[in-house]
Amino acid sequence: MVMARLSTSGEMLVMVQTAAVADEEKEPLIKEIVSALTKEDQIKVVSIYLQFNDEVSDAARPNAPLELIHGQKQLRMRLLGLDFDIGPLSFYQANSRTCELLYGRALEWLRPENEIAMLDVCCGVGTIGLCASRRCKKVVGIELVPEAVESAKANAALNKVDNTEWVVGRAEEVLPKLLQELDPELEVCAVVDPPRAGLHTTVLRALRSCSQLSRMVYVSCNPDSLVEDIIKLTLPSESDEDPFVPLRAVAVDMFPHTLHCEMILLLERSSKVTDPRPKAKAKANSEAAATPEGDTGGSGGGS
Repeated sequence: MVMARLSTSGEMLVMVQTAAVADEEKEPLIKEIVSALTKEDQIKVVSIYLQFNDEVSDAARPNAPLELIHGQKQLRMRLLGLDFDIGPLSFYQANSRTCELLYGRALEWLRPENEIAMLDVCCGVGTIGLCASRRCKKVVGIELVPEAVESAKANAALNKVDNTEWVVGRAEEVLPKLLQELDPELEVCAVVDPPRAGLHTTVLRALRSCSQLSRMVYVSCNPDSLVEDIIKLTLPSESDEDPFVPLRAVAVDMFPHTLHCEMILLLERSSKVTDPRPKAKAKANSEAAATPEGDTGGSGGGS
């Protein structure tokens, strides 16, 4: 497998994945890879990694050998006025052009404000959390991949952002305790951007039961798992009198020429949302009462 990441400035990071090779074959292989990827000036390859993977698929285990064989350690990306350094294993949206549109809309709907703390669940290298940090009191990011968390910390320092905290671990293990330790006077908003499988049940339960969490933006690359998770967040129950309510949604074409799309969905607590149905029903009844009996609203005219 060959994975290529292209920055907004036109520079490229490439990771080549092969099965493991004998020690005497490694140096010739590295030499051949570097030569092939750097001989064309038009392709600005500034970083090359080699990964050995003996699994039955290209999904390597976390401890699979990974080696920088040429150039710089990370690739720099520009997003919403900030710089981000990313490595070969760090999560970063595949389409950098539409990523700005995606995150811009997500933050517009989330409305992180001065006295609000924001949770960035499945934060990757901290992109959306850092973009929100200039607007809110504090950002707490949670991410499974240690390399990504180290990148998030480095990206915060790179952009001189000092109101962020980054936590390594599975969201289902970290989030419940983290929510319990929050200042009870602090209002919280959250953005979640999970993998295709969606959010763990424990995460959904923790988010729903945190009364300080007033609104949330769910970013999803899989509408099917999104629907399953939204049902769990919004379905009324006797034990929870204030479920979330979905208010706005939009699809973002992050993957041109494929059937896939990214989805953004805004949820707010039902207690903070005015139900439009009674007003709409009253308006419809009023209009019906104002219409004379037998008047269908059509223009006259005989046959």
